[in-house]
Amino acid sequence: MAGDLEQKWNGVAVRNEFLNFFKEKGHTIVPSSSVVPHNDPTLLFTNAGMNQFKPIFLGTVNKADPMYTLKRAVDTQKCIRAGGKHNDLDDVGKDSYHHTFFEMLGNWSFGDYFKKGAIEMSWELLTVVFAVPADRLYVTYFEGDAASGLEPDLEAKKLWQSVGVADDHILPGNMKDNFWEMGETGPCGPCSEIHYDRIGGRNAAHLVNMDDPDVLEIWNNVFIQFDRQQDRSLKVLPAQHVDTGMGFERLVSVLQNKRTNYATDIFTPLFDKIKEVADKQNGGKFVVPAYTDKYGSDDPELMDTTYRVLADHMRLLSFAIADGGIPNNEGRGYVVRRVLRRGSRYAATYFKVELGKFFSSVLPALVEQMGAQFPELKDKQAEIAEILDEEETAFKSTLANGLKLFEKLADKARKDGSNKISGESVWRLYDTYGYPIDLTQILCDEANITFDEAEVTEAQDKAREASKSAKKQGDTFPKLDVHHIAELNKLSISTTKDDSKFTKDNTKGKIQTIFHNGEFLETTKGLPESSRIGLVLDKTNFYAEQGGQVADVGKLTVGDDVAFTVLDVQTYGGFIIHNGYLSYGEVSKGDEVECEFDELRRAPIRNNHTGTHVLNHALREHLGDDIMQKGSLVDEDKLRFDFSHKKAVSNDEIKKIEDSSNKYISQNSKVYAKEVDLTKAHEINGVRAVFGENYPDPVRVISVGVDVDTLLADPKNPEWLKYSVEFCGGTHVSETGLIKELIVVEESGIAKGIRRVVAFTGAKAREAQRVASEFEARIKSLETMEFGPQKELEMKAAQNELLSSQISTLAKEDLKKRLAEVTKSILNEQKARQKAEVKAAIDNVTSFFAKPENKDKKFYVGRATESADAKVVAEVLNHFKKKEQDKSCVVFCGGSEGAVSHGTYVGKNAPTGVKAEEWAGLVSSIVGGSSGGKEPTRVGQGTDAAKIDEAVAKATQWFEEKLKI
Repeated sequence: MAGDLEQKWNGVAVRNEFLNFFKEKGHTIVPSSSVVPHNDPTLLFTNAGMNQFKPIFLGTVNKADPMYTLKRAVDTQKCIRAGGKHNDLDDVGKDSYHHTFFEMLGNWSFGDYFKKGAIEMSWELLTVVFAVPADRLYVTYFEGDAASGLEPDLEAKKLWQSVGVADDHILPGNMKDNFWEMGETGPCGPCSEIHYDRIGGRNAAHLVNMDDPDVLEIWNNVFIQFDRQQDRSLKVLPAQHVDTGMGFERLVSVLQNKRTNYATDIFTPLFDKIKEVADKQNGGKFVVPAYTDKYGSDDPELMDTTYRVLADHMRLLSFAIADGGIPNNEGRGYVVRRVLRRGSRYAATYFKVELGKFFSSVLPALVEQMGAQFPELKDKQAEIAEILDEEETAFKSTLANGLKLFEKLADKARKDGSNKISGESVWRLYDTYGYPIDLTQILCDEANITFDEAEVTEAQDKAREASKSAKKQGDTFPKLDVHHIAELNKLSISTTKDDSKFTKDNTKGKIQTIFHNGEFLETTKGLPESSRIGLVLDKTNFYAEQGGQVADVGKLTVGDDVAFTVLDVQTYGGFIIHNGYLSYGEVSKGDEVECEFDELRRAPIRNNHTGTHVLNHALREHLGDDIMQKGSLVDEDKLRFDFSHKKAVSNDEIKKIEDSSNKYISQNSKVYAKEVDLTKAHEINGVRAVFGENYPDPVRVISVGVDVDTLLADPKNPEWLKYSVEFCGGTHVSETGLIKELIVVEESGIAKGIRRVVAFTGAKAREAQRVASEFEARIKSLETMEFGPQKELEMKAAQNELLSSQISTLAKEDLKKRLAEVTKSILNEQKARQKAEVKAAIDNVTSFFAKPENKDKKFYVGRATESADAKVVAEVLNHFKKKEQDKSCVVFCGGSEGAVSHGTYVGKNAPTGVKAEEWAGLVSSIVGGSSGGKEPTRVGQGTDAAKIDEAVAKATQWFEEKLKI
């Protein structure tokens, strides 16, 4: 029976049935929005289905937006709840229903149907279409809240009775469970939930909303009917909306009659793939048992827990990366990194997986399962896999060392009877080994060890202050001068071997001397905390700053007791000095340290360095052979290349240069490196070298797409001009495909005959392209937006943001042109409207005096236009000066936006003693603001348009009284 249900109501069928049901009810199927809300800084991730519809609820949706016309919508929204206010990460794996990534099925009404329609359709779908037994369903309604002045939602209760729900299955709910609010202010309203009893054959009303895994909420109907004000009062909304959300994974478990979400076909294909990959990648160390859906004490070896963690985390990682949530050390990027490291630890510890390609090997199963509904998984599959591998590999090297340290700390805690490790040790696991605090918490839970969070915070603050202090002075690390180098030679210190800087593996080196305050020391004992120190090693894999490439950063460690943070690496006469500070412990001459540079930082540096070579080749191809390198900078964010050229590089040329570069990159050409006799290297046709640079002999030759030995076998071959061949001692990618893309973000002149190009590669280039796409959509919306103040504000904001944005030069130029057209259209509209308003205002005046009853009237007081346009006031006053010189007037403009413009003119036949200043002063005292000018004219600005009618009456009365004198 269960197998039949699983086949009938597989995940794909359930999702499609839900969407099609509401489509037949007149709803528009709306694609899921990005799980990374790039344009909403208030959200870490999209965590609910309503996020993309917020502009509709708030009444800020642009009339040109396709959503503006939506009345009914249905969707399945990708959601992440990990980090921030909504965080289910700590519960994943432990129970049957928490997920960091899940789908939220939802149907929506925007001022269309309300409670009756929502309740009837939800009951029909569940009990008729999905055939869920009605006696297993329980519904709730808002019981009211006297403190908030809210009445019970008896309307919803009666509607549930009308569709046939038994009275003992209709339950009242409090503010917490049954009243939804978007935030401190804004749209809100009562909820009506639907709960399902997995057991059946009983009355489970007392278990509703009691966190019982067998009585779970599956659907929530939110009736948005109020607007919460700043003073916490509620106003009824003019348009009432419906916002519903149903957990896809929970629904599928109900329809397949499974006791847990993880027992459904949403997860079983992933479990099968996880077992297959783990068995293959653990080197035969362990045969992973099949998933059995056990929890708690029934899963003592944590096998099933590991399956659940890995499947859940695989989903979050893939969707987050596909939508631009790239792992890093900040915000949502750090959440993604934490999740990957958490999952990696489970895979390595419990399934004995050799990390490096685990998650990327499971990825195809997820793409096959969900790629049809969410095509971004297919489109970004290769990129997702690359990023997963980079992150997993980077954590691999420190995972084992960190675990050793933790086990040592745990053993000590047990021996001293405290069962507690210090907060400083917890922070050390993060700072040195990259263990997120929540991962250490898991290790502690499994080992029955505790730690004090306040101690962790104290250690964190102390370490960050030390880091801040050292970094603040980092650019002033003492340099080795000729006398220091002579002293090193005298001390028989050997120069540093750094051949391993071109590999990804860690290296062990020995401390030869310690440099502090211009002196060479043998130990750091006695030095103040956070002292700026330089360590000279005999061997290192750190890259010292040279050839335009920035230095590596990272850690030097001595076992578990010493960690030195490297902030800068320099080379002086062959001696490589690692500048930084001791995070903890002490070091002495002769200590052997493990050298670990920050691989995740070096990876984009490699991209940018090889990208520089590709760019140099493309520049020569399109601008001529006289292009000579005049300088460069390669760091983790960008590449900067200076070259000789007599004129600015045109956009057409930039387009050709970008296209050639990306064609080269897309060929995934292998990058070759070899040290070659300097004389022979110079013979290679087309080889590039910086003019005036002194190169070592032998020199390192970097060739992109052709083996160096092949070049040397026939050095004069004209074919070599097709390839990038340069002298270079920097770090490079193994093949160009890793660069992904190159875009030029800046082209400028820095001196006579010297141009500079700044470019992005890799993830930075992709992010720039995403930002450009968002700008394009934003400008497209502006192009169709109705004329008005909002359009002007948004246009100015877009102009300012575009100027400071770091996007492709070509895209920026195109967007600037489109914004200029929008600006022009706004100006044209303003002029046309202003002209029309001036005409209408003057027509009002002339028609006023044309009326028989006003023929002998000596003055006019009135409102000319609803907009506070001072130009209209000026034109009306000019009309009086030229055409109605004998008449007097006070004219007002304003009202629609609160502001007021007004003007006063005293005609030649005005009563003696009437002054424009006095008349205008009366007006200003009423509408606020002030006025100025020379008699017989005054113009002013006011702040209270609501009092224009009062000002008209009093200004009229004032002049009439003057006429009587």
